Amino acid sequence: MTATSLRPSLSPIELLLKYDKPVPRYTSYPTAAAFTGAVGEAQLRSQLSQPSEEPLSLYVHVPFCRHACWYCGCNRITTQLGSKVVAPYLDTLARELELVTAAMPRRRRLAQLHWGGGTPNYLNAAEQARLWGLIARHFDLESDLEASIEVNPEFLSRDQALQLRELGFNRISFGIQDANPEVQRAVNRVVAEEQLRRSMEWLREAAFESVNVDLICGLPLQSPKRFDTTLDLVQDLRPDRISLFSFAYLPEQLPMQRKIAADDLPSQRERITMLENANRQLTSHGYDAIGMDHYALSGDALALAAREGRLHRNFQGYTTGGELELLGVGPTAISQFTHLTCQNERNLKAWSAAVAAGRLPVERGLEVWDAEVLERRELIKEVMCHFQVTLDLARFGQEWCDLQALDADGLVQLSERDGRGTVTVTTEGRWLIRTIAAVFDPQQRQRASGSRLV
Repeated sequence: MTATSLRPSLSPIELLLKYDKPVPRYTSYPTAAAFTGAVGEAQLRSQLSQPSEEPLSLYVHVPFCRHACWYCGCNRITTQLGSKVVAPYLDTLARELELVTAAMPRRRRLAQLHWGGGTPNYLNAAEQARLWGLIARHFDLESDLEASIEVNPEFLSRDQALQLRELGFNRISFGIQDANPEVQRAVNRVVAEEQLRRSMEWLREAAFESVNVDLICGLPLQSPKRFDTTLDLVQDLRPDRISLFSFAYLPEQLPMQRKIAADDLPSQRERITMLENANRQLTSHGYDAIGMDHYALSGDALALAAREGRLHRNFQGYTTGGELELLGVGPTAISQFTHLTCQNERNLKAWSAAVAAGRLPVERGLEVWDAEVLERRELIKEVMCHFQVTLDLARFGQEWCDLQALDADGLVQLSERDGRGTVTVTTEGRWLIRTIAAVFDPQQRQRASGSRLV
C-alpha cells in the first residue's frame, strides 16, 4: 500500500485562484446543460407508471415575487397582483397534480416536501392552506414528513410563521444574503436587521425543527469587514443551518444582473477572504462544514447524515432524503429519477397551456441508461457528499493521473492497493470539491462549463 505525503506549498487563497475556472455545481450528472427537448411527457408518463412502494420527495415551485433581487438567477415572475395571479396558478397546479397522480398505478407516500420559488410566502394564509390541501388530497403524508419552505423575511409576520408551522411545515429557510444596508440597496433586496432578528424570534416561537439562512459572498459593495458584520448577526441568530453561496455574476445569461455594476464587485481575493473568514468563524462556533457550501449545527439532521454517510445531493442541494425519487410540479420544476431527469415548462403561460390540454408539462430532460455514465454519477456523488471514493485503476487511469496534480497541491490524498485507488478529500480540498468532482466528468476535460468558483 502506498500513499503520497506531499503537502501544499500554496495558501488557500492561492489554491482557489489557481483552480478558479467554470465548474458545474453537480446537483445532477449529467448536468442540466445536457437536457434536450427530445425528452418530454412520454418519458415522464412512462416513469410514473412504474409501480413503487417507496415514498417520494415532492418539490413545488411557486414563481411569484413582489420585487426582483438583482443577483437572482431563479425562475420567477415579479408582480404586485397577488391573488389575481395566485388563484389561476393554484387552479393549474391542482390540475397538474391530478395528471401526475392519474399516471401512477397506486397512491404514493411523501417523505419530503419542499416549496421553493420565487417566494412561497407570496401566497396568503388561505392560499397556503389550499396548496397544502391539494397535496394531501393526492399523496399520503408520512407521520415524520420533512416539510420545508423558503420565505422572504421582508414579508414574514409572526402570524404567518405560526400558521406555516401549524399547517405542517417543520423546516424553514430565509435569505439574509448580506445585512449591510448599502450592499442590500446595490442588489435591490433591502431587509432591515431588526426585521431579520424578529423573523428568527417568530420562527423559534413557532418551534420549527430546523431554520436555515442563506448568505451570498461576492455581492456588490461587499468587503471582508462588512461581511464580518453579517457573520456577527448570524452568530446572534444561531440558525440550525447556513447556506453560504458564492455569487455567480452572469449578466450575459441573466439580464437582471446587468443592473449590477461590475466595478462594484469585490475582487477575487476579497471574496476568498470572506469565504475563509466565514468558514473559520462558523466551524469554531459549533457548525459542521457540509459539502461545499453548507453548514449545520453538529446536532442537526444534516450534520448527522453527513457523519453517518447518508448525505444526498439533488437539485434542491444537500438533503437527508437518501435516494428518494424527486417529483417536481409547477413551472420550471425538475423531477429526478434514476434513469430520467426532466424539467417542466419554464414559461408560466406555456406550463398552464400544457396542463390545460391535459399534458404533463415537460419541456426538456435527459434519460440515462449507460452503465458507465451511471457509475460516474455515483463517483461524483461520493466525492460531493462523502469526500471519499474508491476507483478501479485499470478503468480510471486517466482520472487517477489527473488526481495526482490535485494530490500535489494537497487537495486530496491518494492511496493504492491491489489495483484499487482511494481518493480522500482533504480539509483544504473541500473548498474545491467541484474541481475534484469534475475529474470524473469527461465533458469538463473537453470544455470547461458552469460557474466560476470565486
